[in-house]
Amino acid sequence: MRLSKVRVWNEYGVGVVAIDNGPENPLDLDVLTQLMAALTLANQDPAVRWVALTATGASFFTSGIDWGLIGSDYDSVRELVRAIKALVSLVITLDKPIVSVLNGSALGLGLELSVLSDLSIAPPDVYLCYPEGAVGVPPVFSMPRLQAALPRMAMIRLVSGEALSSRDAGDYGLIHLVPRDNLFGESKSIIMRIRVNSLARRIMNEPVRAIIDAAEAALLDALMSRCLTHSSRDELIKATREAKLKCRSSYSIQH
Repeated sequence: MRLSKVRVWNEYGVGVVAIDNGPENPLDLDVLTQLMAALTLANQDPAVRWVALTATGASFFTSGIDWGLIGSDYDSVRELVRAIKALVSLVITLDKPIVSVLNGSALGLGLELSVLSDLSIAPPDVYLCYPEGAVGVPPVFSMPRLQAALPRMAMIRLVSGEALSSRDAGDYGLIHLVPRDNLFGESKSIIMRIRVNSLARRIMNEPVRAIIDAAEAALLDALMSRCLTHSSRDELIKATREAKLKCRSSYSIQH
């Protein structure tokens, strides 16, 4: 497969998979497919010991699913949900440790990918946000991790669409904070000290594996109520667009 929206390379045994889809790095079916191909390639490469999931730019790790590009019919929504489940399933079943390095803010599915990684590393100027939660579409796949990591009120706010700063997420232990000026250098040093094998990953990810089929069904039901009518679809698109304005990395705004 030709990777046009995702980059992949080996850096001293760290298989770097980077979303490269414009300043906001939005996710569509093509990006999801390319991410799965790149992660599979890194997982199968004997020269790769760890996998780092990141992106280009400094504004967004990813702004999440671009709902304006998703069809408003059952088949389109079903295809998207299947692709999301397949990507999540791959992330939690990789043989090698996977670490998210948040170059920018993580929105929507980007939040879930960050939370579902073995470790998420970020500078103090980004945000985590699940804007779909504001219109009743919860982050179903990452819910076990969010419930385990966050105080009840913080979790409720996050799954309801409110932004969580990386500083607060760091205080809760949801991410590991590092300075922006040496983000990738420090991240690589941390990653290369990880000693987690496939059996340990399986045990760590069992709570997510246990709910993945139910989560798929819940996401499909929630999206059907939002994507198949014009007014509800517009509310979903509006929520995600507004979140992008509020949650852009403060580093990119200052620079």
